[in-house]
Amino acid sequence: MNHTILKFFTVCVAVALFSNTTEANNLLQPNSKYSPRQVVEIQLRALQKNDDPTPGNGIAQTWAFAHPNNRAVTGPLARFTQMISSTNYRFLIGHETHNIEAVVKTMKMALYRVTIISASGKKYSLQWRVLKVQSGTLSGAWMTVAVSPPQRAGNAV
Repeated sequence: MNHTILKFFTVCVAVALFSNTTEANNLLQPNSKYSPRQVVEIQLRALQKNDDPTPGNGIAQTWAFAHPNNRAVTGPLARFTQMISSTNYRFLIGHETHNIEAVVKTMKMALYRVTIISASGKKYSLQWRVLKVQSGTLSGAWMTVAVSPPQRAGNAV
């Protein structure tokens, strides 16, 4: 009987480890094929469907595209999750719609005005800034370096 329980426990641990590895491998990873606008879109869609396919997957996907400079301020992932779940940014999770408008784009930086209609129907506006990584294994990839504090932009139409 003890052997059966041990075997069952071993299988459960293996499945859990495989599931976590598989989940991490399913996240899109930064690389030079994504435009700066696509990076913002990937992150916003992930937050919109945060718990698909697993709880918190959208936040993890957003974190995957956080620029190393951003990670130094907002990381590790657990701390980033707390920030996104806080009063200031939780409207991003499960939001109804978003609109991305280019403000400035150069060869190394892009700034977007993002308008969000939250799940509760409130309208928010923020600035989303991405930089092209200049060196290392992520060289050439666009990644989010900063998102401004949100501004309430009135009621949704």
